[in-house]
Amino acid sequence: MKQIDKYLVRTDVAYDPETLFWVDASGSTAVIGMSPLVQETSGNFVALQLKEVGEKFSKGEAIGTIEAEKHVGPVKAPVSGKVLAVNNRVIEQPGKLNNDPYNEGWIMEIELSAPTEVHDLVSGENNIIEWFEKELANFTDKGWIAQP
Repeated sequence: MKQIDKYLVRTDVAYDPETLFWVDASGSTAVIGMSPLVQETSGNFVALQLKEVGEKFSKGEAIGTIEAEKHVGPVKAPVSGKVLAVNNRVIEQPGKLNNDPYNEGWIMEIELSAPTEVHDLVSGENNIIEWFEKELANFTDKGWIAQP
């Protein structure tokens, strides 16, 4: 984990720059979740619905819906796959997405249907730090992140 501004950011996972989700891939499976930037720009999460175990999806397709203080809409897949498990704790307590996005706040475990898609994500400590800092500056410039 690296501290970037006020955010703790995992640098041992990969990030999808389009969805801002993290992907922790190991072989043909992966766990996915939301980066701190998603939480910051969405506000507190109040409801989450996800695809069910066994359902297949492609990168960019909706894998569920989310309701938060500042955002209601689809949860889009950072990679293609099939749902192996959903984190029922975040469905029952969506605040875990805000409070612990990397541990208890993971969203689902999937079987990767196109494992090479992971290679297109931002990975490697230096690349992640550079990407996160640019996104943070961009979001701040757009007024999506409140300044103290």
